[in-house]
Amino acid sequence: MSDINYKNEFAQSANEHMYIGMFNETTMEKEGGPLIIDNSEGIYLKSYENAKYIDGISGMYFRNVGHGREEIAKAIYDQLANVSMNVYAGITPKSVELAQKISSLAPGDLSKTFFCQGGSEANESSLKMAQAYHVRNGDRGRYKIISRDGSYHGSTYLTEWLGGHPGFPRTDYQPSPQHLIHVEQPNYYRRKYENESINEFTDRLIQDIEDKILFHGPESISCFIGEPVSQPLGGVVPPSEYWPRVKEVCLKYGILLIFDEVITGFGRLGEWFGSNVVNTVPDILSFAKGITSGYFPLGGSISSTDISKVFNGEPSNAWSHMYTYSAHPGGAAAAMKNLEILERENLIENARERGIQLSERLSEIKDKSRIIGDNRGIGLLQGLEIVKDKKTKERFEPSKYINMILTEKLKSRGVWIRVPAYILPVAPPLTSTKDQINHICDAIDESLMELEKEVI
Repeated sequence: MSDINYKNEFAQSANEHMYIGMFNETTMEKEGGPLIIDNSEGIYLKSYENAKYIDGISGMYFRNVGHGREEIAKAIYDQLANVSMNVYAGITPKSVELAQKISSLAPGDLSKTFFCQGGSEANESSLKMAQAYHVRNGDRGRYKIISRDGSYHGSTYLTEWLGGHPGFPRTDYQPSPQHLIHVEQPNYYRRKYENESINEFTDRLIQDIEDKILFHGPESISCFIGEPVSQPLGGVVPPSEYWPRVKEVCLKYGILLIFDEVITGFGRLGEWFGSNVVNTVPDILSFAKGITSGYFPLGGSISSTDISKVFNGEPSNAWSHMYTYSAHPGGAAAAMKNLEILERENLIENARERGIQLSERLSEIKDKSRIIGDNRGIGLLQGLEIVKDKKTKERFEPSKYINMILTEKLKSRGVWIRVPAYILPVAPPLTSTKDQINHICDAIDESLMELEKEVI
């Protein structure tokens, strides 16, 4: 069977028998079907048509150590061939080893981990842990959650309503939970008042958080959840004083701080955790993605000692929460080998260095482009905001399909980045070289110049 027929057969079968996340058959058919990957190695993907692409967003912000790591696959196989699954109230040595390792890497006194299968479950678990903590302390009325517009925390019914990802509308899922409080994202580029200094901007955001806490009643609020650096909007790095001051407000009113480090954890920002970048230690930290570089579904929530100790003592004190595949030994084996690679190959330092290079190149692209309003991010979590007018910051109408056109232009230049809405994300594997970063940036530069001629 020819490659073309093989691809067509798989594309048609996928359209008939699979829900492809966030897309339907019509969209896939217009684009020639989903990308069918035949092989992957390093930061490259190869399709069944033998086309080769740089993976510009690390799969889905998770392939930190790159593709084709046979030693991770072997570690999973060896573990599953020995012990393939936990039993009820039982654990495996590899999972214990991983929990101890994470504790040694995590900031502050974060020391005890609950394992699950992915990021959505990790954040769901963290939220439940926070509320259960308050119940154990006699504060049963603390159930409200503060989150931020423009953040993304998952796709379960609760987590999807936290924040507001532009590519994940929630209009199908009603009613919205009534115990959520939304505050502004610390995105200085999109500040409400153009003449506002960055210090005034930070003051206003912190004051708004405290005002909302007082309005709703501190005694009703369980936690504040946010990413140290937010991905949906291209890597929003908050003002340096933002997170330390949020933590102060939380401490003042007995509110737990949860960091969603599903994307920012395990090296992507040039540090082990985003917490290190923003100089703030949360009470609970959610993780997934980079812990195994996507080689096995694994996530988790790690808490401080102050939190974990309230679940000790009487059997009724135990945290009433679990999943069937929690602490899966295959995932633990993948994670341990993945962390070994990150350390052995000094990939976190590489992410920091390549991040500086990427930031400089994206800044140059923004300055000369007529349709890029801002570049932002840190490490290998960065992005460009696409605008119709740089002065007014007006965006293109969705009907112009600027994102889809840009996706195809990048693809034709050997870079696979599916551009969502009005943000062009750039988040390649941590193994990326200087030349590969330049390749990505050259492709972006050329694609934008070509696009400008067509739309302006």
